[in-house]
Amino acid sequence: MKTRQVLLIGSLIITGVYAQKPTGGTVTAEVALNGAINDININLVQGARVRYFLGDNLAVRVGFIFDSRRQLNKDYENPDGTGGVGQEKHTYTEFGLFPGVEYHFTGGEKLSTFAGAYLLFTTSSARIERTNYFNGNYTANFSQTVNGLSRFGNKQTAIGAGLYSGFDWYFTEKIYLGVEWGLRFQSVSVSDVETTTSAGGVTTITKQAGGGAGGFSTSAVGALRLGYQF
Repeated sequence: MKTRQVLLIGSLIITGVYAQKPTGGTVTAEVALNGAINDININLVQGARVRYFLGDNLAVRVGFIFDSRRQLNKDYENPDGTGGVGQEKHTYTEFGLFPGVEYHFTGGEKLSTFAGAYLLFTTSSARIERTNYFNGNYTANFSQTVNGLSRFGNKQTAIGAGLYSGFDWYFTEKIYLGVEWGLRFQSVSVSDVETTTSAGGVTTITKQAGGGAGGFSTSAVGALRLGYQF
């Protein structure tokens, strides 16, 4: 066993003696850890997630996500970069909110097992704007707007609810590792896609119908979570 691994294990054992679970009035924040031991990636749990402990056994939590993306493609009229310029712009924005409540069972000072429920709501917008640009090439006197679609995704709304359970292990003062799993129901509604095209002095509008889906699924919300207690 490598020296640094021995030191890490020893540090966890020593500091774990003083670790304690949160009490009423405590706030925690956490991220997700994905990957192997030697290649861990840090991601957000439901975007960003915090918890507030109303008491030793009861906590409320909220997660939220915000994702905004943009891509601009261009093509010149002439190979040497002179003349007109055509462009295509993709925009996409997503927002989500995940409020919930959880009950922490009585147990040891370092291990906190819990169960709870949460609601979920996400919405997104998507749009493509083309000016003198079509099929990747400069096209004079052409414009097009696509509402409800971009290369990053569709415009849609999702609502749902979930039940979950998991545990936190406070291996040192104010810092914990944990896992979580659960059952989730989600209903997704995809908006219609409306395309307005102007070419050669003629404007046409077309619509592509959206749709919807729903169902139950089991999910692991972060295979491994790392959190901090304020």
